[in-house]
Amino acid sequence: MNETHHIRPTPSEGNPSLQDAIGQVLARHPSIVIAILFGSLAAGHSRNDSDLDLAVASTISLSPEIRVQLIEELAMAFGRPVDLIDLAQAHGPLLQQIVTKGRLLICTDRTRYADLLLQVVYEEADMMPYYRRILAERRQAWIGT
Repeated sequence: MNETHHIRPTPSEGNPSLQDAIGQVLARHPSIVIAILFGSLAAGHSRNDSDLDLAVASTISLSPEIRVQLIEELAMAFGRPVDLIDLAQAHGPLLQQIVTKGRLLICTDRTRYADLLLQVVYEEADMMPYYRRILAERRQAWIGT
């Protein structure tokens, strides 16, 4: 899919330099097909010392060299430390937080994004029996029955 990168407004829309900086950096990396801003910047309650939490999916493997290059470019463009998550490696609660609380900035591969959403659903379904059992055990220990 050879679409242009699409940047959507985030809750911190009053700071267009955030979107511009991310968009300009990622435009130089056409292999990035999904980018999701998450954390305090996505939620709109960042502080001056907040880092930039960004999850990305790529059509190529994100080697350590590519990751470092992306992190450096984003940090220079935005002036904040960067926490870059490779969506191909993300699982469990972190992936769930990224997908449910994050802001989708770039999506040029909708099939891959749909697969990511399905992964979250399947992982949650796999963990729910354990989660319920743990809650029941804690409730029983607290109530004493």
